[in-house]
Amino acid sequence: MHQFFSSVLTFFLSPFHWIVLLLLTSFLLRSAKVKKIFRVTALLVFIIFGNEFLLDWYARKWQPAPVAISPGTVYSCGIVAGGFASPDAYGNGAFNATADRFIQALKLYKLGNISHILVSGGNGKAELETFREGEFVKKELVIMGVPDSVIFVEDRSDNTLENAANARKILDSNNLKPPYLLITSAHHLPRAGVIFKNAGMQTVGYPCNYFAGRGIHTISSIIPSLGTLFTWDLYLKETAGYLWYK
Repeated sequence: MHQFFSSVLTFFLSPFHWIVLLLLTSFLLRSAKVKKIFRVTALLVFIIFGNEFLLDWYARKWQPAPVAISPGTVYSCGIVAGGFASPDAYGNGAFNATADRFIQALKLYKLGNISHILVSGGNGKAELETFREGEFVKKELVIMGVPDSVIFVEDRSDNTLENAANARKILDSNNLKPPYLLITSAHHLPRAGVIFKNAGMQTVGYPCNYFAGRGIHTISSIIPSLGTLFTWDLYLKETAGYLWYK
């Protein structure tokens, strides 16, 4: 049920879907004047939400800035939010566009800033039941020289709420003391941080995988684009979720 409502929310928090609905509605209306209003509104939505300047402005306000951890600072565990690996057409594991979470967790372990790594969730889709992201990621970490004994896997959760609850059980059972480093995409960190806090977990955010808010603009940035339009989906969904759990 939670997954259903999440899908519905995601649908209605998409500027692209707003445009589609406005245009479809315009074809069903009889009044030429009202038709024009709906179509002009659809165009304005595209111009506003397709503008890279506006997206970057919102992203900078919404997501935390990059964090530098001082040498010698060590957290008992880095909790890495899943969703950065999935199966390819042959059922083999493959990293996706959010793989910076994996890179940063590995770097932090190699630098000595975290002593354990917990890969949390990322299998909230029924079609991925035969693929366990956590086991795939664990094997990749071992290949990169991380001892099996310091890697924990929590890949039975369907959402961030379950991620937090299950991660707490694992960390408590292994007597790892907080605060923990919460490693996830910058746009996801505000909502994830609130959810983990509500679950009774003390975490310090470590943002990575920035989709917006750190780019260099040119004159072409003012030209609306579909890529920018679709990126808003990520930020609007996370903002709504943050306000809900806050």
